[in-house]
Amino acid sequence: MSVIGRCIIVLLLVGLPLLSLGQTAETERPLYLTIVVHNEEDTSRGAVPKEQIPDYDGDPALMHHFAAVMRAFAQMAADHGACINFGSDWTFSRGVARYEPGFYTDLEAMGHEIDAHAHESSVLYKEVREAIALAGGHPTAVASGMDETAIQAELAYFEHRAPEFEILWGIALPGHVAGECIASWVWRPSFEDWTIHDPDGSYIYIGHGDLLNSLDAIEAAINARNPDQINTYAVFVSPREFKAALSAPGIADPWTVSTESDSFWRKRIAWWDDFLDQVDIWVEAGLVEYASLTHIAGIFVEAEADLVFDWEDVPRSDLPMRARSIESGYPLAD
Repeated sequence: MSVIGRCIIVLLLVGLPLLSLGQTAETERPLYLTIVVHNEEDTSRGAVPKEQIPDYDGDPALMHHFAAVMRAFAQMAADHGACINFGSDWTFSRGVARYEPGFYTDLEAMGHEIDAHAHESSVLYKEVREAIALAGGHPTAVASGMDETAIQAELAYFEHRAPEFEILWGIALPGHVAGECIASWVWRPSFEDWTIHDPDGSYIYIGHGDLLNSLDAIEAAINARNPDQINTYAVFVSPREFKAALSAPGIADPWTVSTESDSFWRKRIAWWDDFLDQVDIWVEAGLVEYASLTHIAGIFVEAEADLVFDWEDVPRSDLPMRARSIESGYPLAD
């Protein structure tokens, strides 16, 4: 039986829609899908540790827990052939250096990438990237977490002060309020207006689409692919969603939950394993391809001369990110 035939049977069994199967890898580029993980700094503007952020660089028990569950999550993703871009702010890297010196090496050995993620409230992007290297990682040329309200000035600053960066991801509004860019394609941001393509631009921006951990959203992105663009989508998760069991030795209460909770780390990984099982069906059909951000940028550069950049405006979200996640059915952290 053909691959498409097997996929149709599986889709019928699991209840996934068949609409996408009319578009194949032979007629259209796949949707390039990345798993993005972000760690936030746990020290900011005088708050130590910052509320709702694990004290990665000051609490060894917490760092050991989150490093262990992220290894397990990364191995599960690798077993599916999926790629993680693991975005670290500076305090997580300092926790790696102090308590888990093999963490970045382990993730890279599984085929994942380590990126600089920052908001520059305490430390510059360049220093965040250097912290990854000091902790044993090999940071990519990706910078994520830029504030859209200041992006044009940041692009000019990057040009002169942070030449190590070539790829941008996740340009967002403070607090992830409604109105964020949810474009699902790749372009070179103009220094005049980052949402407009400049063929001579210094950076590559990789759009993340709706950024919902939702099969319906991924299917919609598959069906909305533009043959004249590199079509992209990201699913998103934070290590703090993977909590320890109640009364786990040495773990503070805010980072523990009942083993029946969706936020218990084993249940959270099982949810993602089941989720990727369904995405794998689209991968086998040639509709989706797992890809890191660096790989997507390479695909874009190779195809750039043949792409079309003629949109009137980028699409934007109509609800805050958290509200959209709840609406999509994703089990948010307790």
